[in-house]
Amino acid sequence: MAIPQGLLQGIDRLDPLPATAQRLMRALQDEEIGPARIAEYIEFDPAVVSTVLRVSNSAAYGGWQRVDSIRDAVVRLGAARLLDIVIGDYLRRLKVNAPLYDLAEDDLWLHSAAASLAVKALQKERPRAGIPETASIAALVHDIGKLVMVRFLKADVKQILARRDQRNIAFVEAERDLFGCDHAEVGAEMARRWGFPADITAAIEQHHSVPVTSPSPTVDAVVLANLAAKAVGTGLGAEAMDLRLDEEVGRRLKLGFADFSRVCIQTMTWLKELKTSYGMH
Repeated sequence: MAIPQGLLQGIDRLDPLPATAQRLMRALQDEEIGPARIAEYIEFDPAVVSTVLRVSNSAAYGGWQRVDSIRDAVVRLGAARLLDIVIGDYLRRLKVNAPLYDLAEDDLWLHSAAASLAVKALQKERPRAGIPETASIAALVHDIGKLVMVRFLKADVKQILARRDQRNIAFVEAERDLFGCDHAEVGAEMARRWGFPADITAAIEQHHSVPVTSPSPTVDAVVLANLAAKAVGTGLGAEAMDLRLDEEVGRRLKLGFADFSRVCIQTMTWLKELKTSYGMH
């Protein structure tokens, strides 16, 4: 479906990614850019340095041995995980209320962070599934289209719920039926304009697709990470657990119910630690 012109213009008016994130994006796609250059991208941005050092020492990012310099953090994490941290902090600082989805100020960020951590938990649970490091970035930004939808659509959540109940369809289908597009499509267009790699863009676009149109370990991981993030109580809002899932996703990753439960428990543990590091309770 075509994205309305007003939303396309809204994408261009949204706060741009920080310069540090844009440089890391280029590093992610250029194998010749090594740790020393990446450290240079970060070390002159005090806010980013502080965030990277704090988060990189958490258990979710392998913080079994403390690092105190940005160069050590770069060596430990690599470009993908650094970009994950920088974009996560960007989303946290946006502080967006999302009444269109009945989400409060920190809800979008917490859900995004939980989904990113859920991918890490999936990688831990299924180390041979081929889930790449960039999948955590894809999970982090899978709902980024909602930032545009809530800012540039004059609509009320009651309209979506009424359309859902009237036609007996899922929340995201009602969103698409009402507005001509859904947040996944808008998010994918944002990702293209911001220069995200193709696998991340595909995961954003397909995280509500049933069936998934172009399966890959990244797409499958993001679909399950979205579910896990909701299962641990983040990003519920008006949609709650009203989402449909391609059952082949779990089969492709060879993930059963007990495995998924462990992923959720690990996600919840890491999310609690992350919230503590930001002074949230």
